[in-house]
Formats: sequence, structure tokens, C-alpha cells
Amino acid sequence: MRVKKKVHEKIVVETANMDGHAGQSVSIWMATAALPTFSALTKSEHADVCIVGAGIVGLTTAYLLARAGKSVVVLDDGPIASGETERTTAHLCTTLDDRYFELERLHGAKGAQLAAQSHAAAIDEIERIVLEEKIDCDFERLDGYLFVPPGESPDLLERELAAAHRVGLNDVRMVAHSPLVSFDTGPTLHFPRQAQFHPLKYLAALARAIIRNGGHIYTQTHATKIAGGNPARIETQDGLAVTAEAVVVATNTPVNDLLAMHTKQSAYRTFAIGAIVPAGSISKGLYWDTLYPYHYIRLQALPAEPSSPTPSDLLIVGGEDHKTGQANDAEMRYSRLEEWARTRFHVLISSRCSPPRLGRCIAPPCAMVGPSS
Repeated sequence: MRVKKKVHEKIVVETANMDGHAGQSVSIWMATAALPTFSALTKSEHADVCIVGAGIVGLTTAYLLARAGKSVVVLDDGPIASGETERTTAHLCTTLDDRYFELERLHGAKGAQLAAQSHAAAIDEIERIVLEEKIDCDFERLDGYLFVPPGESPDLLERELAAAHRVGLNDVRMVAHSPLVSFDTGPTLHFPRQAQFHPLKYLAALARAIIRNGGHIYTQTHATKIAGGNPARIETQDGLAVTAEAVVVATNTPVNDLLAMHTKQSAYRTFAIGAIVPAGSISKGLYWDTLYPYHYIRLQALPAEPSSPTPSDLLIVGGEDHKTGQANDAEMRYSRLEEWARTRFHVLISSRCSPPRLGRCIAPPCAMVGPSS
């Protein structure tokens, strides 16, 4: 795996092989959490529900089902949380990339309302699980701020404010500027009660809870065939099978149908960088601009180090997205992102990470994608 070490106030990320992980970069989450490990499936099994994919969607589904008394088997072809989930920037938010006024156009008023309600309910559910399971995962509620780039009209914000109120986000309001003091964002939409967390600390606890509640997790187990029926049947690369009353395909994009969904989606790559800053020097919050591609910002408290008694935060800045396969200029995009961050926060860039759009974001035609979540 890659190793993160501190050198002269910089985090240096060195490259090595990462067995079973989808990618080469190491996120702050991967460097600061230990995940439980599981063995491969060694015999055929039956369960009420088989879940293919052990990222945040798969493990959350397994946790809720096991908690409800269902027998659950989770299969993943790598370690748990080894794809999208370990490289997300972990914004938990009710804002959406394509704006609520666009969702209303595409899906009508009820569809846009459902999008807002579902995102808010997801944050509430994570908070409930954190409290109930007493999970130490840096979960905290904080505010989100959406702003336009310098020189652009705030008309888009006015439209989004009206649409946010129509979908039921009545506490969203326009403020003169965000809490950031190193640069003036100008008029900003304030989204209260957003959240952030450490996703791998969260999922480590969730995986242990699944086992405690009688569920089974098998890693290094590739599902080669998924067939519905009564029962459904999932076959693996070793010739074994799991039968179940129901199957949940919780992979980044569905692997059980290679045409119906894949032909309607677009894969994007994004870029993220980090800078070590004194704790509290930048106001905590989730920040997004409306550029295309847009920038997104958050902070994460760094573990204390004996050699550095002063508490530090990692400023995480992302952006410079492009469709996968349509550009080969990563160095230039990193440079632009670093310059954008340096100009606004006057920081020394300490790490780079290129999760393919946080692993790889598959953008659906329905515009239901949240900012870097």
C-alpha cells in the first residue's frame, strides 16, 4: 500500500502495491483507520438476503437487515470498503450537483422533494446509527455553503434558494458571505445541518455489528453470475454459490446488467489535494462553488503527533473533474487545483489523491448526484 508520513510539515505519499484495493492512492481515511478483515467464501450458503458489494451501501444495507433479524451474506471481491468508499471526501449533504430547480424540471415537484427528503433522511440515519452503536468516527453536524465564482451573477443562487424552499428545505437561506475569511465568497446559500464523518471508522464499526448480529461477510470473493428466481443464486469465481430470497447489488454501478444502466451513465474522475493547517484557522464547514467542474472543500482533524504538539487540520480541496478516458492531463489538473487552493487559503499543499471521482463517480442521467458525498 502507499505509506503516509510527515516530513517538514508535508505529507508525502509514496507508491507501492495495494493488494485488493481499487486504485493506487491512499486517502486520509485509509491512513488513519484499521478495518476488520474477513476470509473468502469456502462453501455454498443460503441466506434471506445476499448483498454483493461491501462499500458503504452494502454494509449499511447488511447492518439494517441483520438488525431486523434477517440472515445476511455480504460478498466482495476485495477487502471491505476498498473502492469508492475509502476515497470519498465524505460530505454528507442535502445539496445536489445539478440543483433542485433542475431536478424539478427533470422529475417534477414530487421527484425533487423526494430527492431532498431522502438525502436528509440518510444523514439522520447515519447519525442515529453512530449514536446507537456509540461509534467514534468524527461524525459532526455542520453547515454547508454554496457560492458562485468571482464575477458571476448570484441569480443561480436565487433560483436554487426558491427551489430548495419548494422541496421542503425551508431552513436554507441566503447570507452575505460564508465564514471563510481568507477570501470573499460573496453571496452564499447557507445549508444548515449538513454533516461529515470518517467513513472507514464508521464502516469498521458497522462491519463488526453485522457479525455480532449474525451476518456473514466474505471478501476476496468475486460474484461471477447473479440470477434472480426463487431462490436467487449468486455464483462465485471458485464455483461456489449463495442462494437467497433476495439479492441486493450494491456495487458502484450494477454488475448484474451490463446494458440497461451502463449505457445511461457517465464515469468521471476527480482530483483531491490536502494541506495541513493549524486547527481552527479555517472555519469548519462544507463548501462548494458552482463552477463546472466545481470545487469542494472540507476539513478533517489530524491525529496528534508527539513531534507536533500543536493540533492540526487537513484542509481537503477537490475538483477538476473530467469524464473518464477523455483526458490524460492529471498533472495539469493537480496544478490548477493547487493554485486555486493556494490563492484562496495561502497554504502549502501536502498531499495529492486522485480517486476516480472519489473512486469513480457514475453520473446518472437523472442528475441525482450529491457533491462529493
